[in-house]
This record gives sequence, C-alpha cells and structure tokens, in this order.
Amino acid sequence: MFKPVRHLIGAAILAALTAAAVGLAKFLPGLWFSFYTDFSRGAMKLLGAAFGWVPFPVWEVLLVLLVFALLAGLVYAVKKARILGYLTAVLELAVLAVALFMGLWGLNHFAPTIGEQTGLEVREYTTQELKAAAAWYADRASEWSVRVERDEAGDLVMPEFETLSDEALAAYARLAEENERFADPAPRVKPLLVSKAFAYMGTTGIFVCLTGEASVSTETFSLAQPFTVCHELGHSLAVAREDEANYLGFLACRASDSALLRYSGYYSAFVYCYNALYAESPSQARTLWDRCTEELIHDTNVHVEHNKQYEGKVQKAAQAVNDAYLKTFTEAGVKSYGLVVDYLIAEYLKTAN
Repeated sequence: MFKPVRHLIGAAILAALTAAAVGLAKFLPGLWFSFYTDFSRGAMKLLGAAFGWVPFPVWEVLLVLLVFALLAGLVYAVKKARILGYLTAVLELAVLAVALFMGLWGLNHFAPTIGEQTGLEVREYTTQELKAAAAWYADRASEWSVRVERDEAGDLVMPEFETLSDEALAAYARLAEENERFADPAPRVKPLLVSKAFAYMGTTGIFVCLTGEASVSTETFSLAQPFTVCHELGHSLAVAREDEANYLGFLACRASDSALLRYSGYYSAFVYCYNALYAESPSQARTLWDRCTEELIHDTNVHVEHNKQYEGKVQKAAQAVNDAYLKTFTEAGVKSYGLVVDYLIAEYLKTAN
C-alpha cells in the first residue's frame, strides 16, 4: 500500500506546483512573463538541438514505446494483483507529463499577444475592412500563383520536404533581422512518420515541446505545406496560441525568397479572410473570385477535393479533442484558427495603406 500512497502524494505535489504556476501566469503576467518566455524559448532551443539531428520525429517513436510499456505494465500488474499501484503510477506519470508541458511551454498560452510584443495594433474591424483585406490578399495570391512551377496538369511541382524546411528556416532568419523575437526556431521541421493517420484526424502539423520537435504531415495539401511548416516553427519560438502561430507562418512565408512559400502564405491569408467574409456576407465573398487567376481558382478547388478524402468520424472526434484542449487555455476552440484574420487585416492596413 506504500507505493500507491507515494504515487498519489507525488501526483498531488506536481498538480499543486502546476496550478500555482498557472495562477502566476494568469494573475501576475507582468512578473511571470518577465522571464518565462525567454526561459521557454531557451528550453525549446536546447531540446531542438538535442533531437533535431534525428531525421524523424523522436516523439512518435517514444509515444509508441510508452504505449507498449503501459500495456506490458498493465499485464504485469494484473498477474501480480498490483492494479492499484499500477493505476496510481500511471496517474503520477500523467500529471508529470502535464507539469513538464506547462512548465516548458504551455504557459505561453497566457503570454502577452504577438501584437503586443511587436507593436501591431489589433482592433475590431468592419465587414468592409475585412472585404478590402480579403481582396488585397486575393490579388497577392493571384500574383504569385503564376510564378510557381507547375506540371502539365497545372498542379504545383513541390520540392523535397527537407528543402521546404530549409527555406522556412531561411525565411525566419530574414524575419529575425527585423525582430530578434523571431530568431532561433527549431533547427528543422520533420515529416510525420504516420502522416496519413494524422490527416484522417484533421491534423496538418504538430509541435511537441517535450522534445522541441516541429512536425508536419506530408498528406497536407501541397500548397498548404509551406505555410504549415512555418506555422509549426512559430510554435517552437514559444508562441502557443494557434492564431498567432498562423500569423507568424504568414510573416515567414512573405519574407521568403521562395515563390512557393510566398504563394503559400498569401494563399493561406486569402483563404482565412475569405472564409471569415463568407460567414459575414456570402454575396460579398463570392465577388472576390472575379479577381482571382485561373491558377489560384484551380489550386483552391484541388485543395477542397483533397480535404474531402479525409473527412469522417475520426476527424470529428479528433477535432473535438483539439477543441477541448484549446478551450482549456481560453482560446475559442478550433475556431481560434480563424482569429488570425484580425492579425491579417491589421497587417494589410499597415502594409497596403
């Protein structure tokens, strides 16, 4: 009986420390984030260097090993009639994982916004301002849609995944010249080993802070891959909120020398703004297609068809889990991905006017 009690005490102590850290981050942000974000970035840089040399996501392998270890432990516990000790040990391990997640990176969900950190003014916008931004991004996406390499069918010709990773890192290096906040992301982005499984869950990429690894599904639609790579690198810079990682992904794509990355960034910005406008005024949104090139319209249609093959109950269930995770940090669930529109409108107003 001693071991179960010890596990419970350990779990309680870890939970209390984690709750205390969350309280400090939420109610004393000036004090907490005077050091935490820099600590988190340093930790991600250290972990990224430790695991970055491995060409595949180490966390995927560790996760599989953990599952097997838990199953083997369960079998052993049942045979030895030590199920209570097993369950309390699993509880302590789970609380430890949460404590490490929050301590290393997760508390950045409560950090000052990227807008506050970079001086970008974000406010409420009118439908007309949204339409103007969507039109501007449509024009930029159209401009770059004819500069990328295509095959005879008109589809994009994609480089090797490692090349995408290198180009994204080069883009962040250019951003860092303007603002050191964007310096030193993860040393590489890795393709997921089980990309198809993540595609059926509706997951295009993931950042795992426990190993400092940014990973992207190779089943992600080709034009969205560069933007997704830059998005996950944004997370490695201790940017936890999804809308802000999307904004960083756009900034990196725009700063790139690669026509493909620039097109991917402007395409993603257009899609976000178009969807937001369509929710407000479908009729106004439809008029934007008149200004789009045939190439942009083609890519959008292919994107829609590509995503249809992965729709289903598995994706809905996975999205529900992700929605619950985001709401834990007061984000607006999966819909928080759309909040990047505020940043994109602000960026449009700053750049185009």
